[in-house]
Amino acid sequence: MTVLSSSESSSENVVRLFVVRHGQTDHNIRQIMQGHKDLELNQTGFEQAKLLGRKLAEDSLTFDSVASSDLVRCKQTVVTVLTTSNQNVPVTYYYDLRERCMGVIEGMHIDQAEKFAAEHGKKSFRDFGETSEEFLNRFATCFISVAEQAAANNHRNVAIFTHGGAIRSLLNWLNCHTSSKIPNTSMTVVDYHKDTKQFTVEVIADDKHLSGESGSMRFVGDSRIL
Repeated sequence: MTVLSSSESSSENVVRLFVVRHGQTDHNIRQIMQGHKDLELNQTGFEQAKLLGRKLAEDSLTFDSVASSDLVRCKQTVVTVLTTSNQNVPVTYYYDLRERCMGVIEGMHIDQAEKFAAEHGKKSFRDFGETSEEFLNRFATCFISVAEQAAANNHRNVAIFTHGGAIRSLLNWLNCHTSSKIPNTSMTVVDYHKDTKQFTVEVIADDKHLSGESGSMRFVGDSRIL
């Protein structure tokens, strides 16, 4: 898929939301649960964000505003992307755009988390931390608020920087059930229609910017890792 530009959404009735996963961290590579743990990007993560920024500049794609998770891996991705694409736009950081909190298993390797869950009588490691319902209520409420505020401000293009598990949950919430992976710094495009207050998914996890002349910087990893 190719990320759509703002010009491809000709209706002034639409706010285009570009939902971006943060760049790579060492925990992504090591298959360790992150959740709310506040971890920095690794070198590859910064390079991925730069590649996305260059692609935005190449496509003349600019944002009217940016909303982001307040965790440092998202903050660093935001700053790197905007700096590389020469954009100076307002950014608001939200706790509610964070990944799902995984509770006591945060910091565990996926195999360790599964073993820990079994030892504590749980069906799955997903039984720790926020429930899916608690997480979705938090995240979706903020997502809707960002879209509505953008509509009220007559913004056309808004970037939302968040996390892999959050994006998968968002797609399910929007009844877009897909097996697509959500690579680091991929962009998922969602249109918000002002008149009906409905969302439509236009693009899922576009990451073509990660395939450059020096080779691919794409790493997906285990989709269970949050």
